[in-house]
Amino acid sequence: MIAADLRAIDEAAALWVQRMALPVQDSATAAAFDRWILDDPRHVDSYARMAQLWQSDGLRRALAANDSPDAAGIAPRLPGAAHRLWRRAALMIPAVAAAVLLLIVAPPLLRDPLRYAAPAGEMRAVTLPDRSRVRLAPGAQIAVRITPWSRDVTLERGQAFFDIAHERVRGFAVDAGTARVRVLGTAFDIDRLDGEAVVRVYRGTVSVGAGAGRQWQLSAGSGIALRGGNAITIDGITGSHPDWADGWFDASNTPIRQLIAHLNRGAAVPARLADPMLGELQVTGRFRLSDPEDALAAVAAIHDLKLHRDAHGLVLSR
Repeated sequence: MIAADLRAIDEAAALWVQRMALPVQDSATAAAFDRWILDDPRHVDSYARMAQLWQSDGLRRALAANDSPDAAGIAPRLPGAAHRLWRRAALMIPAVAAAVLLLIVAPPLLRDPLRYAAPAGEMRAVTLPDRSRVRLAPGAQIAVRITPWSRDVTLERGQAFFDIAHERVRGFAVDAGTARVRVLGTAFDIDRLDGEAVVRVYRGTVSVGAGAGRQWQLSAGSGIALRGGNAITIDGITGSHPDWADGWFDASNTPIRQLIAHLNRGAAVPARLADPMLGELQVTGRFRLSDPEDALAAVAAIHDLKLHRDAHGLVLSR
């Protein structure tokens, strides 16, 4: 009975290794895997062994010999379903085994997300446990959860540039409220601001979802802005990283309210509009984020506005 139970566990583990090696899993599959692997400590051990076999040289040699005409009369063939399963296994990379090791030796990491934040006025560079790199704009904050089967980040506030370590087994997802981005290995920027999410892609391809079945595939040089139920595509993105990483804000028919919001992320002296309606005026140009007063003086000159200081900071008015 015990042997039969262990064999059933191993068979289930082998199937889970195959499923979780796919580049993308839906939420139902991920939830089912969570329940299965946490249900019994033996599931963890079996999954680790199957994952190691998945990437082993011995499996590759055995499958090659099993397909050899000379081997037909010497060694028995694996059953059809098992043979097909492990034939696909032989083609996958070893990331699953390393990830399962993480499950065994670092369970607290899987339970509690890691949080990273950049203080006001300062950028912060972060290297995640999977070797992905994130640059946080001033005031930005992310929550990170890395598991053997997924890599998930929530952009809780602000703007961040992601340079993702490529893996064929685990995808990388970023939730920015209005938008959810899924990738395998790429470089992209997400800006979360007042119910809006803007995604710009600098390398590779990303999938952006906005709920209700809406989804876009974006390649390098393109982007999308999502606000409410509206989606505006962006073209002509150049360079290897966003300009804010170098201290600049590039505006192209950008509402003044957005420029002020970006300036305030790193400003020691905040700026505001005397009349909220002024925020819909648009500007085009390149503004240094470290000098809000100079940037707003240029905006005032463009639209014939006034810039002054009061006890609370800079004020732009008619």
